[in-house]
Amino acid sequence: MKIVNAAQLPSDRIVQCPRGGFTSHRLVTEDDGMGYSMTKTMVHPGKPHRWHYRHHLETCYCISGKGLLVNEVTQEIVAIAPDVTYVLDRHDAHTFEAIEPTVLICVFNPPLKGDELHDENDSYPWRSPVYSVRSIPIEKVTANDYNPNSVAPPEMALLETSIWEDGYTQPVVVVHDQERDLYVVVDGFHRYLTLKNSQRIREREGGRLPVVVLRKELHDRMASTIRHNRARGSHNIELMSVIVAELIEMGKGDAWICKHIGMSPDELLRLKQVTGLASLFLGKDFSRAWDVEQIEDLSEDLANEAEEDLVAN
Repeated sequence: MKIVNAAQLPSDRIVQCPRGGFTSHRLVTEDDGMGYSMTKTMVHPGKPHRWHYRHHLETCYCISGKGLLVNEVTQEIVAIAPDVTYVLDRHDAHTFEAIEPTVLICVFNPPLKGDELHDENDSYPWRSPVYSVRSIPIEKVTANDYNPNSVAPPEMALLETSIWEDGYTQPVVVVHDQERDLYVVVDGFHRYLTLKNSQRIREREGGRLPVVVLRKELHDRMASTIRHNRARGSHNIELMSVIVAELIEMGKGDAWICKHIGMSPDELLRLKQVTGLASLFLGKDFSRAWDVEQIEDLSEDLANEAEEDLVAN
């Protein structure tokens, strides 16, 4: 057990806004090992403060004072007063204006280290998504239609047994489809499928799936899925060729594909030849030839191979 007295906090846990207007007492930080952080923030009357936590989820409970909260997207205005809680569950950009001195208790996930200041985007620094695991109802999660990975029935049965015996030890990677208000699987389809199909696991987990949420466009989601699968040495070449074809139709070139899904120029060339993708390149500047600017965009290993191609050509 730990006891924290706000009046006795060390100076490095008391953060003053450089622009003035509020003081944050970092009561619980990442080093406390709780998986979240908690701050006591005192906001003074004056100009509105803009905050947009792109990499954190935040919940605030008003202890005292009065203020106005404005959601920048919806333009909804909410009066904040004692015993009112607001939850920023979608990384909402917002402004807060204190009408009188206001004290908020704020909980962040992932936790703050304790010395963060707001950057030029009114946010805290980037954190890897794995530090912010969320629990989502299974009916709000759906599979993608481009996963080039498959698991044989015996391995699926073993996965079900593993999750039953040990619980979920890895979150499923998803993106939020705002139009459908669904979470689309990027990686972890079979962990998702296990919860969906196994009644005993679904009942024990309360029908909820642990996820981390990425914020990516479709082409980046596809690349993320392939990277996850290739890193495990498991992917389906036919489905992968479908994804590459879709990326080509989106206008992505050799360098982008090789860089973002971890293919070498030789692999891409073989994929085009074996699967018949070459027909997609007719009329496009898409060949084995590489220019210097493209090579600079690649990783070191891929760049070395591309340089050899450039010399050979």
